[in-house]
Amino acid sequence: MAFPRVVLPLLLLMPMSGLAAQQAEPTRLVVQEGGREIGREEFTLQQSRARGASGTTLTASARYPANQPATQLGAVLEWGPEWSIAKFQLEVESAEGTTVILAAGSGARLIVRTVAAGSESGRELPGGPDVVLLDDGVYSLYAAVADLATSAGRRLTAIFPRTGKRASFTAQRESAGGGGGVRTNLSGDISGTLVTDAAGRLRRLELRDRNITVTRQE
Repeated sequence: MAFPRVVLPLLLLMPMSGLAAQQAEPTRLVVQEGGREIGREEFTLQQSRARGASGTTLTASARYPANQPATQLGAVLEWGPEWSIAKFQLEVESAEGTTVILAAGSGARLIVRTVAAGSESGRELPGGPDVVLLDDGVYSLYAAVADLATSAGRRLTAIFPRTGKRASFTAQRESAGGGGGVRTNLSGDISGTLVTDAAGRLRRLELRDRNITVTRQE
């Protein structure tokens, strides 16, 4: 298929290692399934974007398991004003090789491109202000969910670019107590609770449907 040019600038993104080296001290997360640790994640959340554009940039890396990992993931996601998706890059390294997934928003469309050894594919998906990009191995991406949530509950659609999975859910936010944190209750295809701090960084995530708990390493 002929791929829209909106995605081409994503190929100019700096390597993951170079971006991570420019970030401040990362926040560290421990990922557990059924009470057993299965991996670790580190991320930074920066209130700016490449080339000085307004918005927010999340840079993350994850390892499964933490020691001698069989799978390693690196993600960079740039949000524009009001958490619109500007650029997304996910790099997955495993025994099968390296796969790179690129995505960009263009109005009501989301353009996704997947590049692996010897293959390349692209697809166009519905986008818009109620769409978030998530991944089953990079949990810091849930920061956008907390920011888009409302006290009355907001209906959102999650797209998982690595697998192509879609999920519809409601995100309802409430105060998490002192310190300006926010607790977000998730119901629907994604169920659980999400707690972020005053800076919007993930502090705790519980996904009841997957028996996953993600906690900040203090």
